[in-house]
Amino acid sequence: MSRPEDPTVGRYVAANVDLAAWQVALVERPLIRGPSQVTGPVCLGCLKSITADSSVRCERCGWPMCSDGKCSDDEWHKAECDWTVSRRKQKVEIKDFTIPHPSYQSITVIRCLYQKHNNPDVWAKLTKLESHCASRRGGSKYEADRVWIADHLRRFYKLDPEEWSVEEILRVCGIVQVNGHEVPLTDPPYVAIYDSGSMLEHSCVPNCSKTFTRDGHLLIRTGAAAVESGGHLSISYTDVLWGTAQRLAHLADTKFFVCKCPRCSDPTELGTYYSGVKCATEDCMGYALPNVHPSTNDPFDIEWTCNFCSTVIDPNRIELTLSHVGRDMAAMNRRDPNHCRMFLDHYVSAGDLHPNHYYFTEVRLNLAQLYGQLEGHPLDSLSSEQLSHKRELCLKVLKVADVLFSGSINIISICLLINIIFFVSVAECRIRGSLMFELHAIMAEDARRSQQDTNVVMEALLRSKFYLEQAENLLKYEPKELPEGQMAAQCKQNAIDLDLLLKKLHESIGSAPM
Repeated sequence: MSRPEDPTVGRYVAANVDLAAWQVALVERPLIRGPSQVTGPVCLGCLKSITADSSVRCERCGWPMCSDGKCSDDEWHKAECDWTVSRRKQKVEIKDFTIPHPSYQSITVIRCLYQKHNNPDVWAKLTKLESHCASRRGGSKYEADRVWIADHLRRFYKLDPEEWSVEEILRVCGIVQVNGHEVPLTDPPYVAIYDSGSMLEHSCVPNCSKTFTRDGHLLIRTGAAAVESGGHLSISYTDVLWGTAQRLAHLADTKFFVCKCPRCSDPTELGTYYSGVKCATEDCMGYALPNVHPSTNDPFDIEWTCNFCSTVIDPNRIELTLSHVGRDMAAMNRRDPNHCRMFLDHYVSAGDLHPNHYYFTEVRLNLAQLYGQLEGHPLDSLSSEQLSHKRELCLKVLKVADVLFSGSINIISICLLINIIFFVSVAECRIRGSLMFELHAIMAEDARRSQQDTNVVMEALLRSKFYLEQAENLLKYEPKELPEGQMAAQCKQNAIDLDLLLKKLHESIGSAPM
């Protein structure tokens, strides 16, 4: 990978060779890793949650660790341990394990500051990263960091003001905030900073996806489209399932820029109408869409304009509609398929939001995964109508995903065995892989229920195999600590079982009388 600089996007990561579709482009060890700023007590070695009963104190510094004796000697714990021993000269004592603990707010920052005198190479890489101090200064988060991190560190660890200025500490706070990746390998998730990983360009239609290896390395992988040498590599810094207004606000609040990617610049969000709210003009068939002026640097400077009658809609009216639907969505029991279905049936038919709206997409994704997954209600217990609905939900979400999560034009993959055309695009691998696995399970259940007709069974199993191969390819780099990693392991076993079943079926057809 190369890291050139562009006047618009700043430093970015470019491919220095041609990258094939689905190729691993980067695997990188973290420069720093540590607990999230707001967290209850965690082991400062493995970063997993601990309780008063499950923890032991580090003999040197007193910080509570998990009962695994190796964690006290973990390399990442060395920073706060050394500072506690050499600067504070008094062991730490944590008494309350039930709520977010303020003493943990500064741990990741300590681990960064520690590199200044103990690992100059890492310190040099950290200090090259963007902190956006000018944009942060004066904000509530900046002032909270001044009190709860900068002032706390100088007082608690008796830091020399000449050696560690408040400004330098706050700059490191900014580096952590802007460049930190949430790593969901532990409960709770932790934060890690990567060198090249911090330079990856943002796009709401990225051409790469990210995951993590079991040991916390960042893994970047291209999608279904190849990336030519010199091409920018991009990931999404925000949630691709959010609408434009949400994504813009989040990026401005956490990364301090206004996104102007193809998706954010297009009010229709690439023809999906993903944020569309029904126009308030009487008898109008259009939808109010978020129009971000290309010259604005204000993420809240959004004009909602009807795509049909061009009426500019009062943003307060948009907010009122979204708040009404959002309240009911928040009150809905997401673990109850009936509640989810009633929500969709009511609000999709009401027509206040576009059928592809992000609220509906989120509930569809949730409901598609609920069907057949609840304890006591396996897939084979679903009615034919429920199984059909599960398939419909998966395909609807995938249809939107093919557009919104794509970094380039769609690629057509043809499965000749079953004579179908399936559109594969660069997508967020976990979402698409999970849905492909669900479709595999649906087709396998269809085959089980069609045992009287051998040809129907064979076609259903071949479709199931196709979806399973797609799921396995999308999820194969997910670590076993994540549900998708466990699903990837299940893919391997299911593939073996499915091949044996197809072989037996083929043999029975071949030996059947003509």
